[in-house]
Amino acid sequence: MKHSTLAALAAATLAVGAVSYPVLAADATRTVDVKCDKCDVKTVTGKSACATCEGVTSSGHAILLIDKEGTRWVLLGSGKAYEAAHDLRKQGKTMTATLCSAPVVKKDADGKNYNEVKVSDIKIDA
Repeated sequence: MKHSTLAALAAATLAVGAVSYPVLAADATRTVDVKCDKCDVKTVTGKSACATCEGVTSSGHAILLIDKEGTRWVLLGSGKAYEAAHDLRKQGKTMTATLCSAPVVKKDADGKNYNEVKVSDIKIDA
């Protein structure tokens, strides 16, 4: 008697799992297709420099932007726009970066704060 009850319970559990799996999978694919044009796009503008050469980071020579308030932003990214900006980072150009992650506040070797952030695009202002 107990054996048949356990078998029925196992069969019911498998049936519920088989029915709910496609629904959960459909929900997962829906979240992948969400586009960022519905969210607030954040940008930061400032004068460029090299993060490692300025003593902010210890390696990587990432792009450093210093905004009007003096906040230091270490920009991490890839792609053609990032590479073009990276080549000009030491020239003190004004650049505008589009952020694609929340900034992480870190401290340099002197204990001063800087924001490290991933970027999706960088534009070099004229």
